[in-house]
Amino acid sequence: MNKLPIKISPGFALSMLDRAVKEHFGARCGLDELEAIASYFRRDGNLHCIYCGKDPKRWDHFHPVSRGGDTVPGNLVPACGSCDDSKGKKTLVEWAETNGKHKPSKSELHRIQAEVAAYQAHFRHQPREFDAKLSPEQAASYARFRDEIARLRSHLAREGIVKSEI
Repeated sequence: MNKLPIKISPGFALSMLDRAVKEHFGARCGLDELEAIASYFRRDGNLHCIYCGKDPKRWDHFHPVSRGGDTVPGNLVPACGSCDDSKGKKTLVEWAETNGKHKPSKSELHRIQAEVAAYQAHFRHQPREFDAKLSPEQAASYARFRDEIARLRSHLAREGIVKSEI
């Protein structure tokens, strides 16, 4: 083994904390719905990465959690680790515009968009941006949380633990 364990930076940890709070406000399906998603995508008895066709190891939030994506039918798509890691928290179009090694080509982009549109229609899913999902009380709670995170980030920057945001 010639690779060190992953190192989680404080900045990354703060972004993961933000994601966890966003997931708290989001919808989450159960195992029965997950099986319905898998059944929808199963071809020739197997699942395939929606982006590249390889063996998927994960469920990707097509509409990223950071943008309001829920863990529900219509938003979870099978993905291999390479595609999921490469896409990250970007939308499909943003990802396709990057220099990423695993990004979809223009022809793949159109195929994926059509496949996802049919999938979302099948499950009657309409993606919504994060702020549009929140009640006024939830929006106020999230704003207070973001203020606390900003104070913590500022403290960590003063201590030289994270880089200052410009």
